[in-house]
Amino acid sequence: MMKLTDSYTITKVLLNEVFHNILSNHIFKKKRNRYLLLAVLFVVYVAYYLLNLSQLNQIFITEEQTNASLQNMLFSSLTNVIIIISGFIYLIVTISFSLTSRMQYQLKILPFERGSIWLGSILFKLLLGYVSFLIVFAIIIPLLNLFYFSLSLNLLVLVYCQLLFFFSISFYYLFFHVISVKLKLTAFNINHILLVVFLFFYLFVFRFQIDQVVRSLNFELTILVVSGFIVLLAAGTLLSALLISGLQTDRSEDVYSSSDFYSMTRIPIPMNHMSLLCLGMFRNKLTLRLSGIVLLFFLLSWIDTRSLYTAMTTLVYLYPVISFSAIRYYSTTMSYRKMNPFFALTASKETLMTALMNIMINLPVIIAAILWSGDYIKTTYYALIIFESALMMGIIFPKNKSSVNEFSASILCVVLALSLYLISNHMVIFLVIFTVLSFIKYYLLRRSYYVEIN
Repeated sequence: MMKLTDSYTITKVLLNEVFHNILSNHIFKKKRNRYLLLAVLFVVYVAYYLLNLSQLNQIFITEEQTNASLQNMLFSSLTNVIIIISGFIYLIVTISFSLTSRMQYQLKILPFERGSIWLGSILFKLLLGYVSFLIVFAIIIPLLNLFYFSLSLNLLVLVYCQLLFFFSISFYYLFFHVISVKLKLTAFNINHILLVVFLFFYLFVFRFQIDQVVRSLNFELTILVVSGFIVLLAAGTLLSALLISGLQTDRSEDVYSSSDFYSMTRIPIPMNHMSLLCLGMFRNKLTLRLSGIVLLFFLLSWIDTRSLYTAMTTLVYLYPVISFSAIRYYSTTMSYRKMNPFFALTASKETLMTALMNIMINLPVIIAAILWSGDYIKTTYYALIIFESALMMGIIFPKNKSSVNEFSASILCVVLALSLYLISNHMVIFLVIFTVLSFIKYYLLRRSYYVEIN
């Protein structure tokens, strides 16, 4: 019980660092106001869920959609989507999240056992992932209007989805981390590679087979059936948690982060403005990991379809993910940004060079858009917009200032990039958007220079 209390305290310390600016406001200094805010958010979220499912069903529901087999397949599809989303959330949080140096120091000097610190950090990451899931789930809620259920059954489906997320996350952590550590699969990120392979085949192969099997089953989704699923998920989550607690012996690796860079000191590199900026990007582990994931999807697609053209198409559509690594650019160059004036590196030069870096990184997509027939030009727009948006959000929310700044920047980057992509359906509009983003980037870089100096 003492260990759980200590872990809860550590989780609160981490949350306080994340939401320091909000919690320092005099309105939220009282616990009553915090709990009131959480209650309001909970009620609004549930009301949003029920409103979408009830009102849309009354307008669009047809007799065919009340068919039991179709309902079973839709429920199976929802389950598969949540399992896949949970896997990607786990992968993103695992790859991108790390504690700041200040928070690592605070955790090391706290008078708690290492096991309590480990559990507290795990709970914090779980909360971080759950917030991501709630945001994604809120986006897909309007797609659930095909479910024609009663109010009580809709509420049970909501509970089922939440528990399915926790079960999926505990399953991923158990098999792709705890057991992987036992089997020495964490070297060279083999466990992450195996997770990507699993998600790929689940996304493109297994889920369709599962949907067909479930559709052929002769049962009806009732309150009793969904309640049974909820009990099974709760039991599975509890069992996974007990196995994780029993098998996890080294409880230091999940607490303190390693270096975000790969050492390149043995490689002679001529120093100039471009290499100075590019090193911060290409030495970054996030860049290489995202590149590895995209390359792995390409190889798996080639193996699965045995068609190089299909695999190349998959590569082109997934390639913009690599541009997301620009979110680390500002943090990786912050240690020597004060020396930029000595290198005659001004904000305007940095703006132009980062734009050139953007083109260099996305050169394969640009070549595909020029040489191949298809809708690859929009993919090029998206890749270039993602890079600029990620770089800007990285400046506004630098990773080394807070453990969750990158999380906030990631969400805002995705929202901004998607919004701009949806309206950039013409080259002229895209050029206007890209120019505006470049001017905003210039302003942020120039302002950050003065902030660093002062």
